[in-house]
Amino acid sequence: MTNTLIAVISISCFSCETLVNDVDPDLLPRSDSKLVVHGYLSPQDTVISIAVNLSTQLIGGSLNLSNNTTVSLSDATVTLSNQGKSISLPFDSKSGTYRIKATALPITEGKTYELKVVRNGETAESSCTVPKVVAIQSIRKDSVEARASSSLKDYLYHIVWKDPEGQVNYYRVGGYIFQTQRVQTGPTTFENMPNIQPLNFRENNRSGEFITDERTDGLLLVSIAGRAYTYYSQGPSPFTNQYIELILLSCEKTYYDYHLAVRNFDGNNPFAEPSLVPSNIKNGLGCFAAYNRSTFVLKN
Repeated sequence: MTNTLIAVISISCFSCETLVNDVDPDLLPRSDSKLVVHGYLSPQDTVISIAVNLSTQLIGGSLNLSNNTTVSLSDATVTLSNQGKSISLPFDSKSGTYRIKATALPITEGKTYELKVVRNGETAESSCTVPKVVAIQSIRKDSVEARASSSLKDYLYHIVWKDPEGQVNYYRVGGYIFQTQRVQTGPTTFENMPNIQPLNFRENNRSGEFITDERTDGLLLVSIAGRAYTYYSQGPSPFTNQYIELILLSCEKTYYDYHLAVRNFDGNNPFAEPSLVPSNIKNGLGCFAAYNRSTFVLKN
């Protein structure tokens, strides 16, 4: 596995006016652009999607690790293979990714898939193996006093599951609140519209959604609380909860390492240490990995 240095910050105390001195970009080392590939496979997904971009050198400013500001490459050849069968993924201009229905190459637990991206004579490759699904056993629900008012409650949801014994496992937890929102559409008219809010799995300003069984192999695991916030302290809330969906991903180490590094990256802190983001793309950058999803629905 290779690593790419995503931010280098030069700190100087030579001036009383500033702690950060500008450096002439021409004096910094240059690197050639590389293919940046992102794709994730899951047996539960109905679409296979691969994003292909070009890397850019970061000189000052902040880095958007989600690739939302990069330009998608539409002239690559993207091929996905498994046990002698290969499919070519066409470019979808609407999403800016190479997409195809999962029925073209079913994603199956325990199987290994190879990815090849070719563009202008450059070839980037990777592979991933779909981990076994780990079922959610139960959900522990609790409540605490909301920040908006002592008369309101925020609800907390802990995900509980049994860790498979005898192997190292990597997990990611998450969840969503599915609501209807009463919206005024005219002087005297209102309409109920769908609204989806994520649960917040954070504790002491640190992400708690990534978990390993490094010291808890084979035990019953419990996530930190996913918090559903209550914001309205005066008057009736315009939101009506319909149901809560809790999610447990059993993921590859490559998926875990990459997303944990991205989540911990602080692009707004000028005094942050240089951050290393893992990559498992041969002759390129990015992440190609697999996960297996388990869900648990709580209805109101």
